[in-house]
Amino acid sequence: MLTLDALVDLDVLACPVCRAPVRREEGRWLCAGATCPHGREPFPVVGGQPALVDFRHSVLDPERLRAEEGASEVNRSPLATLYRRLVHPANTTAPANVARMLELLRADAGAVGRAPRVLVVGGGTVGDGLESLYADPSVDVVSFDVYASAATQFVGDGHAIALADGSVDGVIVQAVLEHVLEPAVVAGEIARVLRTGGIVYADTPFLQQVHEGAYDFTRFTESGHRALFRSFERIDSGTVAGAGTALRWSVDHWVRALTRSVPLGRIVALLFFWLSWTDRFLDPRHSSDSASSVFFLGRKSERELTPAEAIAHYRGGM
Repeated sequence: MLTLDALVDLDVLACPVCRAPVRREEGRWLCAGATCPHGREPFPVVGGQPALVDFRHSVLDPERLRAEEGASEVNRSPLATLYRRLVHPANTTAPANVARMLELLRADAGAVGRAPRVLVVGGGTVGDGLESLYADPSVDVVSFDVYASAATQFVGDGHAIALADGSVDGVIVQAVLEHVLEPAVVAGEIARVLRTGGIVYADTPFLQQVHEGAYDFTRFTESGHRALFRSFERIDSGTVAGAGTALRWSVDHWVRALTRSVPLGRIVALLFFWLSWTDRFLDPRHSSDSASSVFFLGRKSERELTPAEAIAHYRGGM
């Protein structure tokens, strides 16, 4: 991962309010813009990281961030992580698509003149299947989330990403877009910070019940997910987890609703872990219509997907 100092030296960081460069002066993080309020009022520092957020238009609150030292408001205990590993088969889609992304970016490296620089939006924890990305010394990783962690350089909000225009080559946004209020705005920000020809990899739920409680807002069909990234040329798209996984989620939450017990729902879901393993045997077109989650891999384009092309894209079984 790039250090914060490197992000400053490379002019990668940008004020989320006015887009001017962000600088550090005597431990304070300030905007270099002459008229920006953050030229005088420093950004908060929480958990040892600057909170580069436009708080006027964010669910994040500076006082709450300070009080909680930038900690996540969602339970991310080791026990919850272990449970997910028990019921979810290994994600093979994400590492395959990220490897493809890096292959394409390395092919561009000569023209770009630098090692691939990849932004992880919502990177507070290392995403499922992304371990090799962080372990690759030939990739410069930039990461932020709405909370501070060892896997991030700063706290931020995807609706106003604190990076300069065209400053990264690739963006990974995994299991994040369901948790933002305005996914189209976040997709637009992803396009803004990507250089021309840059590549995005996104995976997002379709048929999953609410998780992370109040911080869960939206779902996408495979076609809707592709349309969200309408300013990108499609390289590939499809299903991450199919109808079997969607059914297992439903069993869990049906038991919760019946018994008023979250733990009992999780226990019963463990008994049905095998449903997720059936995804690999299901018809991909019909499974796309009832997928648990979907993905999109695309290259930033000069033209947008037309409404007719969005309809023609449909890849399901109907």
